[in-house]
Amino acid sequence: MTTDIVNRAGMRGALAWGGFLSVLWIGVAVLRPGTTFHLAPLLVAAAPPLLLTLNERITVDARTVTVVGASSAAMAIGTALVVAGVGAMEGPAYGPFSTPMIEALVLTAVGAVVGIGIGRFRSRRSAAGSV
Repeated sequence: MTTDIVNRAGMRGALAWGGFLSVLWIGVAVLRPGTTFHLAPLLVAAAPPLLLTLNERITVDARTVTVVGASSAAMAIGTALVVAGVGAMEGPAYGPFSTPMIEALVLTAVGAVVGIGIGRFRSRRSAAGSV
């Protein structure tokens, strides 16, 4: 198998976990619309790039980590829009944020930056160690 095929399979697996977290967020938000799940957007955005680099069976480059991180951030934003659209984002916002949607967008950005940053660092270390 070529590295490109392996990277695509790894990308799909990592994004599948992000999709699972998105569905879980929607499910619990619908069950508890008055509760704000503050860390859900951060987890949806950060988990896929981190999980991609934790897979020891594949070698991942920084570009792939960035693509997965951007895709997971888009997934988190879409999920936040779905949660708000079904009326399940009615809880309080944390601290300096005026609305739960703004909080979700900011935490999505933080999650994407953290996930991509750590993922790129891990991909660089694994590439240097494999030479």
